[in-house]
Formats: sequence, structure tokens, C-alpha cells
Amino acid sequence: MPVGTTPDTELVLAGALTVRTDWIRRFQSYDARPGTGAWQGRTVAGLYRVTSLLDRVGVADTAAGPLTVLKVLGLQGVDVHLCLGPEDAAPGAVLAAAVRTAEHLARLRPGTALPDGAPGPGLEAGWVRSYTREPLLLARTVEFDLADDHDLLHRPDLFGLRTATDTGTGHFPGISPDPLAVTTARQSATAVFGPRGFRAAAVTAFGAAAGAAATRPPYAVRRITAAFDRPFAFLAVHRTSRLVLAAGWVADPKPPDPQPDDLDPDDLDW
Repeated sequence: MPVGTTPDTELVLAGALTVRTDWIRRFQSYDARPGTGAWQGRTVAGLYRVTSLLDRVGVADTAAGPLTVLKVLGLQGVDVHLCLGPEDAAPGAVLAAAVRTAEHLARLRPGTALPDGAPGPGLEAGWVRSYTREPLLLARTVEFDLADDHDLLHRPDLFGLRTATDTGTGHFPGISPDPLAVTTARQSATAVFGPRGFRAAAVTAFGAAAGAAATRPPYAVRRITAAFDRPFAFLAVHRTSRLVLAAGWVADPKPPDPQPDDLDPDDLDW
């Protein structure tokens, strides 16, 4: 439980939310080393995926600036949106813009309508030679495993708790005949994004390699590369209702898993 109790505690209210989805098309793992941005020079757990569906990515014009949105579809009717804003934009502004865009997906200019060049943060669009006629969307991102604990009374107005914390009057008559007021309110949250799927939980309580070919590729195809290689926002979104079930900011990606050569002999089970 994210809250403790005191002798004055009369009641603890707790609610839990879990979100789980498995990708329709899984990512491939690799060790990534971003060349620019906040993660420059670090080796992180990278993920990549190639699809012919260019409209899985889009760009929206928002109050925080241009916002690149990559939609990762899940099997359980829950999708995860990875959202990259301008490099100098504040995390809160990017996250707010991401939520508003998820609620109004018509604001997104789909990948098929984006111009060549750099049409949005983290995007490169153009034409390449290929052995197939299908367009290419190459998405690169990182694994993350986040956990945090929030004191909701630090900003009571944001969470609608200002009135409920007034101990001078009673509240919640539908719960107890005795007067009650909120004295503590905390939330513990976790989110995990990996090659196979996404997992999130919150408890709130009050109280690659390329091969060689002999011939020149015969087709010119459209290719978009989307690189989420610096801090970005994520949303878990119910596909039909567009309800945002979980949201957060990825400031610190997961490090790569240790390779056999990196293991300490003391860690081995002899």
C-alpha cells in the first residue's frame, strides 16, 4: 500500500488499475547507442520493428510544437502511443499534448501524407531502392521499466482533493456516518515496455545485419524512419473509446541485458 496509517486513521480507500497488452507484431531487441540527445554515448536496450503500414506514425501540430506519434497496436484492444515532441519542450507540455492528440486522432497527419525530409521530431522520410513494392516504416525505440510514487496532496487542486482535505468539516457521508477528511493520498505506479508487450499498474490510496545482393533493387519505395532515442511520452489507450489508461514520461531507458561475457563469476550458480 502506498500510504501508511496513524492512530487517527479511520479508513483507507484503495483502488488498483492494471493494463496489459501484447503486441500484434513484436519488436526485435538490440543494443542501441544514441548519437545525439540526452542519451548520447549510453548503451541502452533498444527495440526496432519494420512494417509496411506508414500510417502507424503521424505528426500533430500542438501547443507544445510538432508531436510525432507512433501507434503500437496490442492484441487486447489496448494500444500504446509513443510521443516525441521538440527537444526543448517541457515533459509536462509534451505529455499534455499527447493526451489531447489521443482524444482527437483526426489531428494527426498520417505517414502517407508526410513530406520528404524531417517532417516531425525523430522522423526521416524519403525514397530508397527495394526488392519489394511495399513502403517501409522503420521504428526504433527503447525498452523501459519505470516505477514511481506520487504524493497527490502535493498538488491537491490538480487531483480534485482540496475540499476533501478540509478537516474542519465532514465529507463522504455515503461512506460513513462519522465525518471524514483526506489526510494522505498517494499513488504507486509501474510501467514496463518490452519487445513482446506493455504492462502497467497503479495503486492509489487515500489516507540487425544486412546481406549482400547481386542485383540492384528494382523498386523505389517510400521509407519513413521513426527514432525515439531521447526522452519521450507514452500513453496506453483503449482503442475504441480512446480512454487513456496509463501515461508517463521515459527519461531513463532500460540498460541492455548482460551478455554471457559480462557476467561476474560470483553471479554464476556452480
